[in-house]
Amino acid sequence: MYSVDAGDAQLLLGYTDIFSDEMPNLKEEIKSMNMHKAISIICELIRVRDAMLDPVRIYGGEFRIPFETILKKEMCGIVPKSPEELFANPLLKRNVHIISVQMLLILLKKIVQFGNYETICNTQYEIAQKDYKKIIQLQLVVAEQLNQKHSEEFDKSHFLYSTYHLNYQRNVAHEFLRMYYMMEKISKDINNFDADVQKEYRDYYSAFAEKYQFTPTQYSFLLFWELSIYYSDINGLIYDTMWRNVEKVYGKMKEKELINKVIGVLSQQVKGYATWASESENHEWDFSKFFEFPFIKDGKGNYISVCDITLRNAFFEKIFWLIRDCYPKDDSRAMAFFGRLFEKYIQNLTQEATKDSYSYIEEFTYGKNNKKSSDAYIRKDNSLLVIEAKGFSVLLDCMTKNESVEKNNNRMFANPIIQADTCLATIIEAKPEFAGIEDAYIISVTMDNINAVPDYYNEIHKNVEAEKRCKKTKYYFNFNIEEYEMLMYLVEQQQDIFDLLKKYYENEKLKPFSNYLRQKYPEAKMTSFMESLYQEASERMKDMLFEE
Repeated sequence: MYSVDAGDAQLLLGYTDIFSDEMPNLKEEIKSMNMHKAISIICELIRVRDAMLDPVRIYGGEFRIPFETILKKEMCGIVPKSPEELFANPLLKRNVHIISVQMLLILLKKIVQFGNYETICNTQYEIAQKDYKKIIQLQLVVAEQLNQKHSEEFDKSHFLYSTYHLNYQRNVAHEFLRMYYMMEKISKDINNFDADVQKEYRDYYSAFAEKYQFTPTQYSFLLFWELSIYYSDINGLIYDTMWRNVEKVYGKMKEKELINKVIGVLSQQVKGYATWASESENHEWDFSKFFEFPFIKDGKGNYISVCDITLRNAFFEKIFWLIRDCYPKDDSRAMAFFGRLFEKYIQNLTQEATKDSYSYIEEFTYGKNNKKSSDAYIRKDNSLLVIEAKGFSVLLDCMTKNESVEKNNNRMFANPIIQADTCLATIIEAKPEFAGIEDAYIISVTMDNINAVPDYYNEIHKNVEAEKRCKKTKYYFNFNIEEYEMLMYLVEQQQDIFDLLKKYYENEKLKPFSNYLRQKYPEAKMTSFMESLYQEASERMKDMLFEE
């Protein structure tokens, strides 16, 4: 039975953990604030949540202190009197926070819901330390209220699930190259697919370009530049607005009008979030509108990115829904072919990474009805890795409302494993390439995944064990695509992935696989196949955006 790894636990402080005075009235404070300024500060605080100060030397060693430690001192009066207290004070521990993405996004929803809309066009303001302090205090009030709400009834599994999902740091370079390959390299030509798959073909590229007046590739290129503000060396507050203007930021760029169109598709006015904010007030994990529209507009030609999380989402998952909107709502098969693009990327990534001690076995048909096998296989000695690619993301209701959990767990994890196992049971003794296999490992690779929630995993494993038919199937997993890409890097580097997967599976203290893998192999990066795609896409991006 799995239990949670306490090493991954994070603690968010509430207002009364720090301040002894009466808590501010949240609604009244929000009504009295400049909405434009408040939104800017919230977005900036999310931006610096993981910032680190420059290295300092203490006791002959070099340490990097989280910028949040400075905020605790300046905004909350938590002041260590000595280096010893810096490490001993429980409020100054790295896993004890005064800034939380979830709480700041809830506060942003409340500002949209209760704020003074007459101030949204008031852009003539200065930002001082007291303004940052006020937002941090109000966020701590939100945390306090949430703690009180859940003091009697708390679903730990849902909390873990939603926390992992919201805080997962997507690798934007991986998102960038992956979508470039799927949309630019293979989706435009029906001949890139087998004859049976060609019957499902949809020209997503042309449909997308016709509807939005920019191509999927242009969309990715322009979005990449918007993310640049999150990748500079951030180790402090700017004491200035985070709102941006296309003319000022992109005035010298060749495709300035295209960025206007991209931001237009991915944004709406502040008022446009108000109805949703009210209706979802009791669903504290519902940030769906911020994912749907990751840019907020102010009515004066300015825009602001909600946060890096919602913007990264626009690279890979959001484009799925933009493509879906190119087709009639009653077209139930509109996105079936998107899964084929995802599958093709995984197959080619896997084949290119497999060499030397690893051998690649491609998808095949079997049986009287020519059923399709799993999407790819990797063999090393007597161990077999079975890859089942599913272009699925987390069901929205699972995270936001704690509904459809079993359905989501089955479609992303249990069902693909059972499907692959059923196939394996039928063909493992008949196919020469599988002769001598002793241990089979099955991975369901999805766009997102069910990330290290012990109760969910224990139930899934119970269900899989009840349905499992192949005696050689010993280990099974659900990885998101980025975790799988990291695994393929290890394959390419001739590391023993089977030993890694076995030890992860047998570890009773469950943690996200990405965390586990980075601890073991911090150097894991792009495969050669991925690196080549990234370089090609980067060169094309430069040619498109900048004058010679």
